[in-house]
Amino acid sequence: MRLQRSDMVQNERIKMAHPGLDSADTSAIGGYRWIIRRLFRPFLVSLIGAVFALPLYLAVVNVFKTQDQILRAPIALPDPLTFDNLIRILTRSDQLVFRALATSSAIVVVSVVCLVFLSSIIGFYISRHHTPLARALQVLFLLGMIVPPQVTLIPVVRLFRFLGLMGTFQGIVLFFVGGGLLSFGVFVYTGFAKNISTELDDAATVDGASEFRLFWQIIFPLMRPATATVMIFLSLWIWNEFLIPLIILGPIHGVTITTGIYFALGQASSIDYGQMFAMMFVSSLPMLIFFFVLQREFVTGLTSGALKG
Repeated sequence: MRLQRSDMVQNERIKMAHPGLDSADTSAIGGYRWIIRRLFRPFLVSLIGAVFALPLYLAVVNVFKTQDQILRAPIALPDPLTFDNLIRILTRSDQLVFRALATSSAIVVVSVVCLVFLSSIIGFYISRHHTPLARALQVLFLLGMIVPPQVTLIPVVRLFRFLGLMGTFQGIVLFFVGGGLLSFGVFVYTGFAKNISTELDDAATVDGASEFRLFWQIIFPLMRPATATVMIFLSLWIWNEFLIPLIILGPIHGVTITTGIYFALGQASSIDYGQMFAMMFVSSLPMLIFFFVLQREFVTGLTSGALKG
């Protein structure tokens, strides 16, 4: 009954949109739309989902297979299931995985904390002030999102060599904080802060609060969804970055998780696919856990204006 009522409503809408059509034509158009809605659209969604899920499936199932099983049938399920790949990478004599995880985690935490603090303050300032300086800052940071960090890598490396920051933890954190990631954070916070009522500003000003106290104690706690959005995106970008840590840190001063995988695979004459999949699996776990912890605030930020200009 519900489907029949829906079809009747749909036919009435078609008649209103196309007054010249008779009942047969209206029913034909309604039938085509029903086929698209009920059959073609679910099939298309399932196909797109399968395309995106296949690499994830391969990355997970091949962790628990031997090298011969991977080469013989990479899509098949593990038979028998083995944990040798995980044991091998976790018991390496050089402790590469643990050193890489510790280095990447430290870089992500320090960089994201600095980026969140700076971008939230700048975004709040731009959203609340309509001065030429605020408009110039907004244009400047929007331009910063256009220029990829790799474009500025050579001049920054020359500057870091002059300042003695090459191969240092401070150097790579400064690169991430001063690059286009800050522009992204400012863009998100500016769009979100515009949706926060200025009546809170007026009330706090009447009570004698300074602008920084207004921001830190009132506005910033309200921007939790935007903060979760910024933290997730920036953490993923910094965690997965390969070229910048490879050049600034190098293999001597520390390895991140991406450069660690590169160095581990580069030491062997032939690719050990089991070890490669195991290292990728372990390297993805911290970011997956981080995302699941913040997913509720992340979804709220996306749906309540965190990515609106």
